[in-house]
Amino acid sequence: MRILVVDDSEAFRKVLTELLVRAGFHKIDEAGDFQTAIEAFKASKPKFTFVDMVLPDRSGVDLTKELLSIDPSAVVIAMSSIINKKMIQQSLEAGAKDFLLKPTNEIALSSVLAVWSD
Repeated sequence: MRILVVDDSEAFRKVLTELLVRAGFHKIDEAGDFQTAIEAFKASKPKFTFVDMVLPDRSGVDLTKELLSIDPSAVVIAMSSIINKKMIQQSLEAGAKDFLLKPTNEIALSSVLAVWSD
């Protein structure tokens, strides 16, 4: 199962990737911006895509909509370090399946993966 992690913070991408590896996932791609994320998504067709809601070029809400227009069955998990009810609502309305607060931990991540795995 492939996973895509989209976040402009390389440090956070590395942390989340390490958590995913510890959870047993090894096919993990990374992207730091909107366009790279689109290209990586099309190339790898991930089961899960973790999307930071605050990206440097366009919003994570925009990215969520774009990813789901490419593959409506994709599982997008929104992430943010900002607790903002409007942002959470917008991400879910855009089609994100769940929302993780950053920094996340193994328990929260495992829970989300368990809920949305087939």
